[in-house]
Amino acid sequence: MLRLLSMSPIRRPGRLTARACEHRLTVPRATVASARLALIAAAALAAAACGGGRGDTYTKAIDRQGACCEQLTAGRDACLAEIVRVDDPAAARAPANQDSYACVADHFVCDPATGRATAESNQRQLDCITDLGQ
Repeated sequence: MLRLLSMSPIRRPGRLTARACEHRLTVPRATVASARLALIAAAALAAAACGGGRGDTYTKAIDRQGACCEQLTAGRDACLAEIVRVDDPAAARAPANQDSYACVADHFVCDPATGRATAESNQRQLDCITDLGQ
């Protein structure tokens, strides 16, 4: 049982005092447990629907690389042409490719001078992809 307490001011002639008044609010344990389970289920559903997955990592990786190339004034078109793309949408969605492109998306750091990934970023991407095979 849950019990709520409140402090209520009681007026006495000539002075104001406070006295604890006990108000009983009973909530069956089954109701509390059901509400708790409903909240957990709603949170799990929200995580699965929105933030549980990593989305289309192929698109994220291509977009990050493209945004890096877009910063260049000279060599922009050549930079964009060097981005490795998958022509077949089914192949781009394949789990192995999604995992590889997740490494690119997660570890890509743009070098604004070249429009490409930094050397350290390239190494992290390679390490991540290598770890996928283990």
